[in-house]
Amino acid sequence: MIRVPGWVSHTVRRRRADVITLLCAVVVVVITLLMLGRIDRVPEVERSVFHAVNGLPGTINPVVTPLMFLGTLAAVPLFMVACGLRRKFRMGFVVGIAGLTAYLLARAGKHAIGRGRPGEIFDQLHLRDVDATGLGFPSGHAAVAAAVVVAALPYLPRRWRWPVLLFPVFMAFARVYVGAHLPLDVVSGAAIGAAAAAALHLTLGVPLTPSADPPVVAPTAPEPAVVGSGGSTTGAGS
Repeated sequence: MIRVPGWVSHTVRRRRADVITLLCAVVVVVITLLMLGRIDRVPEVERSVFHAVNGLPGTINPVVTPLMFLGTLAAVPLFMVACGLRRKFRMGFVVGIAGLTAYLLARAGKHAIGRGRPGEIFDQLHLRDVDATGLGFPSGHAAVAAAVVVAALPYLPRRWRWPVLLFPVFMAFARVYVGAHLPLDVVSGAAIGAAAAAALHLTLGVPLTPSADPPVVAPTAPEPAVVGSGGSTTGAGS
């Protein structure tokens, strides 16, 4: 008889929240594509946002740049190991698949769209330890960060769910700040990552929360003994 690991045999459910997340993410990707228009021009709003973020003081760069590693494909196995150390094996599996899928989708999108990085578009910008050339739309860092977080959310305590959402926000900010991506690049990348994780939840299902488990029935106490008229003692089990 083959013993099925506990993390595989969970009773699962499909959540409406994942359907909403997937639909919203697809809409965001479509909107960014419509705003993008021609790849050789940058919308004025996007241009203004880029220069506002990219023009921030360089004093925060020593903190921002190292943390950007967490948005790479190489960081995904580290997240999986962290889940494994806490014996959350299913969570680690989902995080790994979502991160890899988001990375591959973003990479495919770069070649399909063909939009260059800011260093190929602007004459004046701040490049902080990143390449000036290459494909920029969508951002792979933003995609991986969003995928990892959305994949992990159902497995986290409620008090941690809102704080961890700051991670993809930080990654989007960081990639624009260092001059690696334009704003539409990171927005579309984050949407792709969220869509990948939500689609995975809908495919595999999400384990039921403890509150959804059947209630535990406490054992009943035995009935007290009854002394009969003849002096004999009878109980519930006699």
